[in-house]
Amino acid sequence: MISNCGHDERGKYSGGAAGDQTGTEWAVIKWYNRPWKCVLRHPDKKVRSMIAQMAKAAANNNMVGYDQSQRYTFWEHLKASNYDPAKITVKCEADCSSGVAAIVKGAGYRLGIQKLKDVSIYCYTGNLRAALKAAGFEVLTDSKYLTSDAYLLEGDVLLNDSCHTATNLTTGAKATETTTTASNGVKVDVKIDAAQSKDKNLAGTYTVTASALNLRAGAGTGKTILAEMPNGAKVQCYGYYTSVSGVKWLYVVYKDITGFASSKYLKK
Repeated sequence: MISNCGHDERGKYSGGAAGDQTGTEWAVIKWYNRPWKCVLRHPDKKVRSMIAQMAKAAANNNMVGYDQSQRYTFWEHLKASNYDPAKITVKCEADCSSGVAAIVKGAGYRLGIQKLKDVSIYCYTGNLRAALKAAGFEVLTDSKYLTSDAYLLEGDVLLNDSCHTATNLTTGAKATETTTTASNGVKVDVKIDAAQSKDKNLAGTYTVTASALNLRAGAGTGKTILAEMPNGAKVQCYGYYTSVSGVKWLYVVYKDITGFASSKYLKK
């Protein structure tokens, strides 16, 4: 699924009413082939997760619509809403590129990352590739990333430089990412499972209460161990989790490694 900001309520590009009149101006839709020319991927999973979360929230908030002539009003109201698209209560507009740029910039403020903060809201599709590359994104042009969503990660930005951009929201069935194990520092290819649920009340910093707690590639004790976290270690959760046998396994970040840890041994 992708977050796609593509047209106003009349199927046109400017002149419509502010806000999403039909629920389709900025919406979550199935992946489609524009065709895409590249995928822009931030190497930090917490950044990608934040971008995906914000892009989905913008698509689901009908206060935000599409209009090229009012494309910067989304950023103004995003900024006024503590960079949370779900909290925007005033009708405003974006287009595809200003929407993506605003989301990336807003993620920078939420995560405290200067390079993302520096992304200009005045980006357009023709210079978005260069702008996000300068902000630390990788540029992926292999055909496997462009012709289906199977190898995409959540938070990947899809781009056709001449006409359109959108944000991928879900991790594909064949997608893998490189993670560093804490035990030996060797990089290995491990597929990190996607979290199944979200509760904003779970977001925050947690402390490990067990003598040692395994960080795993998925929820459950049968999943691959990525790192062993000592008692007192701090982890960050953005509200995502998966439940197994009645226990919430939180999707957390520990020393730049992202994985799952049992909430039974984490204290907020």
